[in-house]
Amino acid sequence: CPGDAVSSPLNYCEAQDHPYISTETAYYLHLTLNNLQPGYSQIYNNHIPIDPTLDTAIAITKTAAFVNVTRSQLVPYTITLNNTLGVALLNLSVIDTFPLGFKYVAGSARMDGQKIEPVMNKRQLIWNIPPLISKTNHAMTFLMIVGSGVSEGEYVNRAQVLNSVTNNVASGVASATVRVTPDPDFDCTDIIGKVFDDTNANGYPDSSEKGLPGARVVTARGLIATTDEYGRFHIDCAAVPDQDRGSNFILKLDDRSLPTGYRMTSENPQVQRATRGKMLRYNFGATIHHVVSMDIADAAFEPKSTKLRMQWQPRIDLLLKQLRKAPSVLRLSYLAEVENKGLVEQRVQVIKKEISGKWDGDYPLTIETEIFWRRGSPP
Repeated sequence: CPGDAVSSPLNYCEAQDHPYISTETAYYLHLTLNNLQPGYSQIYNNHIPIDPTLDTAIAITKTAAFVNVTRSQLVPYTITLNNTLGVALLNLSVIDTFPLGFKYVAGSARMDGQKIEPVMNKRQLIWNIPPLISKTNHAMTFLMIVGSGVSEGEYVNRAQVLNSVTNNVASGVASATVRVTPDPDFDCTDIIGKVFDDTNANGYPDSSEKGLPGARVVTARGLIATTDEYGRFHIDCAAVPDQDRGSNFILKLDDRSLPTGYRMTSENPQVQRATRGKMLRYNFGATIHHVVSMDIADAAFEPKSTKLRMQWQPRIDLLLKQLRKAPSVLRLSYLAEVENKGLVEQRVQVIKKEISGKWDGDYPLTIETEIFWRRGSPP
């Protein structure tokens, strides 16, 4: 061997004297490492990973103290670390990535009760933590504040442990989600109102008019409120209007919930413009109306025409005189037999239009129409 050793990473003579390498292995290494054939001379670059896998060495969880939060609210977060290996782990960093619009509250971070401040890196908080003892839970707590420019929705905060020397992953990713909801004072629009007995049928609540209990009001989203014994109702945060220009809000009184004999005297449904943080008031009037019925049939019209016969035309003036006596509802009924369905509907609409055109009373006239077929259905 001396004098004829070849230039190689490990020559035969050096390997032969190695305490842990046999003579046969030394000869094989000498032939392999000095072989000039492609694919064999570079065997020392074929890396076989034998390093321990540390990406799950630490079990990590993250929780938020609240599920629903509002703007400018403080949100406590907790990160729990648990070393799952049998040895202490050194050179670890906890990196927390928070959503846009959230801000860390300086001086609020604690680890196992001890103050530990992070390093800020844009939207990341980085803590260089002490060594983690095996099979022991460690808790990190800190506060975030929700910025005023954050819109409603869900926001995810993620945390992970890295090796600060090699920058390798030492844990999975833990996340905590909070939902930013409208602020009850500054974002929501509350609804209040009253359903009243409009005795003078003017459509406005006067001081002497009482409320109607048990009436239902319904929003377009399906929210329902029932009036109390004084006819009052309210809906908390009924809408969150557009932040820049507001939104229309529609509310309808279910007239089927009114006491028997009552009819609406005010507009129904009602639409108002809602603005964030401002309350809306809706008042619905209803009162007992006299129901005046007028029955008509084919004999009152010219044959196959929508024109009333001459002898029946004065009846329209007598009807209007009766309606002027007190607030009333006109129920216009047509009793049909073998007429054409389209002709019947036209006759009803013509009479309704004629009465509405001649009406000059001091209250809005409501005309209800209905058609009865003597034989059960049109021919």
